[in-house]
Amino acid sequence: MYYTSRLKLILIILLIPFSIQSQITKDLPNYFPVSPNAASFAKQGLYPVDYSTGKLNVSVPIYTIKTKELTVPISLNYNTSGIQLNETASWVGLGWNLNAGGAIVRNTKGRPDGSLGSQSNWKPIPALSSNFAFTKENYRALYDMQKGERDSAPDEYVVNAPGLSGSFYFDQNDSYKAYFRDFQNTKVKIISNTEIEITKDDGTIYKFGKNLQGIDVLEITSNPSELVQSLGMDFISAWYLTEIISANGKEKIAFQYKSINSADYPVITSERLDFDSPTTFLIRPNYPTGNGYLAPIQKQFLQTITFPNGKVDFISTLDRQDLADDYKLNAIEISSVQNNQNTSIQKYSFSYDYYSRSGGQAFSTSYTDPLANNARIQNSKVYALRLKEVLNNKTNTKYSFQYNSSPIFRRGTTSQDYWGYMNGNTGSLMPPTTIPIKAITSYPDITFGNGNRAGDENIMKSGILEKITYPEGGYSVFEYEANRYIKNITSTTAVDRSLTVRADGTGNNCNVHYGEDTVVVGPNYILGSGKIFYYISPAKNENGPNSYVKYGNTTIYRLNYDSGLQQYPTSSGTINNIDVSGIVLKAADFRSGVTGPTGCPFLNITASWKEATGTIVTPTTIFVGGLRIKSIKNYLPGATLPETQKQYVYEQENLIAPEGAGTYKRGIIETQNQSIVKPICSSSTIYNNNIGGGPGMTYGKVTEIDINKDTAIKNGKIEYFYENIPALREIDFFPTIYKHPQYNDTSIQFSNGLVPFATQISDFAYYKNDTWNYGSLIKTKYYKNDTSNTFKIVKNIDNTYQKLIEKKIPYDIVFSIFEPPFDPGNNYVFPTTPYDQSGDFYSYQFFYFTGSTTFGKKVLTSTIETDYDVNEAPTTQKTTNYGYENPAHYQLTKTETFNSKNEVLRTQLSYPQDLVSTGQTAEMQKLITQNKIDKPVKTETFVNNVQTSESITKYEESSATGNVLLPKEIHSSKGAVETFPFDNSNRKVNFVLYDSDLVSGVSVGNGNVIEYSLENGTPVSIIWGYNKTQPIAKIENATYSEVSSYVVNLQDKSNTATETELINALNSLRTALPNAMITTYTYIPLVGVSTITDPKGDKITYT
Repeated sequence: MYYTSRLKLILIILLIPFSIQSQITKDLPNYFPVSPNAASFAKQGLYPVDYSTGKLNVSVPIYTIKTKELTVPISLNYNTSGIQLNETASWVGLGWNLNAGGAIVRNTKGRPDGSLGSQSNWKPIPALSSNFAFTKENYRALYDMQKGERDSAPDEYVVNAPGLSGSFYFDQNDSYKAYFRDFQNTKVKIISNTEIEITKDDGTIYKFGKNLQGIDVLEITSNPSELVQSLGMDFISAWYLTEIISANGKEKIAFQYKSINSADYPVITSERLDFDSPTTFLIRPNYPTGNGYLAPIQKQFLQTITFPNGKVDFISTLDRQDLADDYKLNAIEISSVQNNQNTSIQKYSFSYDYYSRSGGQAFSTSYTDPLANNARIQNSKVYALRLKEVLNNKTNTKYSFQYNSSPIFRRGTTSQDYWGYMNGNTGSLMPPTTIPIKAITSYPDITFGNGNRAGDENIMKSGILEKITYPEGGYSVFEYEANRYIKNITSTTAVDRSLTVRADGTGNNCNVHYGEDTVVVGPNYILGSGKIFYYISPAKNENGPNSYVKYGNTTIYRLNYDSGLQQYPTSSGTINNIDVSGIVLKAADFRSGVTGPTGCPFLNITASWKEATGTIVTPTTIFVGGLRIKSIKNYLPGATLPETQKQYVYEQENLIAPEGAGTYKRGIIETQNQSIVKPICSSSTIYNNNIGGGPGMTYGKVTEIDINKDTAIKNGKIEYFYENIPALREIDFFPTIYKHPQYNDTSIQFSNGLVPFATQISDFAYYKNDTWNYGSLIKTKYYKNDTSNTFKIVKNIDNTYQKLIEKKIPYDIVFSIFEPPFDPGNNYVFPTTPYDQSGDFYSYQFFYFTGSTTFGKKVLTSTIETDYDVNEAPTTQKTTNYGYENPAHYQLTKTETFNSKNEVLRTQLSYPQDLVSTGQTAEMQKLITQNKIDKPVKTETFVNNVQTSESITKYEESSATGNVLLPKEIHSSKGAVETFPFDNSNRKVNFVLYDSDLVSGVSVGNGNVIEYSLENGTPVSIIWGYNKTQPIAKIENATYSEVSSYVVNLQDKSNTATETELINALNSLRTALPNAMITTYTYIPLVGVSTITDPKGDKITYT
């Protein structure tokens, strides 16, 4: 008898892989919140994990549910990209996500899509283009989209579940068929508005939104502040995973939840410009959903997962200090279920404390916060749930976590960078901003805002996970740094220029009482550098007209007489950011009585400016929001020096989300005051709802360096090279104006340039986000450090890729030129033929852009592997080409390998779609219908185009398979011998019989093979126990009919008896069939195999 023990391996895998709320416009989509738990699911689905992003994938395994067909891992995952200022904690702590269950989270674009159960009634999103017809119906569409009463973009549906991730959209131009962005062969079926069914390419079915009892398991969010009246009160923001069904339909894993009626936890997230006049304006803080409105949300929390012979309970309580209406997960308990009896197998308990959030710059004190006295909201600002330990109650061992000790700032402050991460900003959220004022009357530019939105590396690290201690006592330490790139900042060298006009008062022979001159600037004049300075000296007596200085149309007079001082007081001032080119300066002084430098009162006015003489380029490090891993050190228990150490170096930066991409400014003309373009400005972090976005930066080259634990010398390194996809604007700088083709742009607003100015919107970028196209590994180079401490290459791998297909779904962005725009509900006749412009109230009310969301399939097409000798000379090279020849599935169908012997080795793979018209038509078509298309049915091999083998699986649906479509035979042949039509001479495996269950009096196959025969004809029988979930006996050289009389007793023993009783019964089987070779198995439910007894009777016990 032999004994062995399980070694539990702990793996930390490194896979480096404004909203605007204005009183006068609704240019940008409303904020549609989702719960912290739903947001954490969506983040896991959106954020890519590979070296190119610098993100470390920290995973703490809890338990893995395993059945014959299904696997559901339960683990904790941590987001190492950093903590955003306004982020809230999930039910397992800030930054952590519980990987169990799943959800489809709606990422609302524009306004929520309509009811999924009635897509045929959806109002299509208009395909705006330069030739969008000028009709009243189309005008109404633009009017409603700009108001938010009609959808302008399809929603994104982010999916995250065990073995399933991605995001999909419904394409209105293809009968609202669902397309995944990466064109994965996953099918989406809408059962109803509350129920969605997704089938993977292996036939596994995932059900979302409605559980086995017919109860909806949804997250319901109310229409924020009901700003869009036609939307109604509620919409579905998430459909939770309720069931996973195996491809054979015989195994189910069910997910139960508990719900709570709650609300979101809004804080001020942006600032806007409130503009009354060119001299009266201020910055006003802004809630994402209006003035402190709390959006009600019906939230769901996972409570139980049930599966054959077991269940997992998630024990949670409603006692959080940070989020009063959200649960906190306290424990996970795994139990076996036999004969309706629960036996606890394992339990994990979670220990927490709280981040105490403090600091951060408060918003303007002139603003009265409507939620200032709401304790629920205020607690969400100053606390955040923090995970400390995960305790294994059975072994009394634990994971413990340590975080960066720097305090994290309060939610709802201005101390955040452009990407939403914490920084040291002590000013407004609005950065220094200058907006020119365009009006019929000339006005100077206005300047406002003093915020510093730049990334701050040290503050960005606040609160981040830095150390994990494992149950065995070892630990890992993580070191981070901010994403960054080098930007060449060009500054201008300049010379100062000025012009002064002076005038003197009377007395003491001062006779120059008036001065005037015109500023003439040179060709290198720097726009924006102009200033006006004036000085008016005191005077005693009035001796004529009032004294003044003047620039352009602005006049500044000497102050009135001050009886206390018994004189006209002195005054001075500076006006910045004036365009002084061509400006006329004037000065006139008519006073006397106070002696100045020339013996009389005086005044002067000076225009100063700069003229460029050259430029200086300074390379400057720019921090980008989000952290990247810098080093990892792993320590054995009690060690002071790391056992392993890796460092990471990043190059070839690719900025995806540029700084300032979240700022937004433009102008609009008020219908009641058409003499001025009213400026609009807002600033926000780059958020996509409160789900957060993808990475702000990727890298084209990442080097992983391995450090010797004894010498601290670099052992070697691996260089990873990725394809950099540049950040491109999704919308152009030039919009399309909606107008009648014969409209003549001759109105006063056009002649003064007001309307053209109001259609400029260069700050509104909308950068592309082609996630499916990012992260392609194009080269890997392996180096080792030789005795001379020099890196020498030992291997190189080159990859090439191809886009097989690309698809676009458009979305619209509509702006109004006038506020309010003309209401199509008014009883004005739409322009008819012949056209009369005087009666056209519909032209030039809107302008628009059209962008698109892209979908694509990008595949690896070739790999070249080269090995090198000690002198770095290439020794061998192998080239492999990959083919994807059927657009019906775009799966790998061909591999060709060219080796150093100049041989071409080819493998041809055929899937159901490839074989549907060759022999097994009905069977292949059914596999396609069931979406069981991921595995090749037929495999052929060739050497130099000469076929060497062929293998094919024969499917059958008959009484032998339990009337379920299953593999029945496997045929293979050597050389060019065809395996079809099927012939017993090349049959290698025959699945003689599958098991069935009696369901409501009907025999239904369960997919368990109970008898098969090999090529030599030897029968092999299998007995399934533990409620038919595990094989307990393999009997070689016996048919199932020969062992069937023993099956019921053995199954009963496995289900209800002790292990000893089962082993005794299995030994009796061995005795009863002396001519058979019998291997038997026993199990610890939900843990694994406990004993294996071979045909000789030798038993191995696992503990």
